[in-house]
Amino acid sequence: MLRKLVLVACVAIFLTACQTASGVSGFSPENKPTVLTSLSLPEARARAKAIFTRPSLGFRVTSEAPDRILFSKTMPASVNDNNPLKERTKGDPLLQVEVTFRPENGKTRVTADNWMFLNPKGADKDKFNLLHTPDGRRLQNKLNELK
Repeated sequence: MLRKLVLVACVAIFLTACQTASGVSGFSPENKPTVLTSLSLPEARARAKAIFTRPSLGFRVTSEAPDRILFSKTMPASVNDNNPLKERTKGDPLLQVEVTFRPENGKTRVTADNWMFLNPKGADKDKFNLLHTPDGRRLQNKLNELK
């Protein structure tokens, strides 16, 4: 009887934890990092700019529209020396993060995408999606700063 009670309590705690985490942050239906913030859209845009352009990250704003910001950063060619992308890298790769904003029920939904152009100056830019790498989780952590 005690075992069943403990099991039921554990399941209830687990389900409660899952419910409180969903809808606030995580990955969007497009499988991109996302967060729902109580900040207004202009406040979320300003905070995102402050986060991604801080010196420790080193991005610069390369394109802006009312509902999105594109951040870019040139990486040294040696960034891919110790991984399978080394053979595909030609020149200094260009790292980009696109952050989009949309109002949702009085709050702001912020979604991000992250990729690297392995051959930024060539005709074939060789775009590599970084969302399924540890960079995807780091991007989600940056978005969580908008809460």
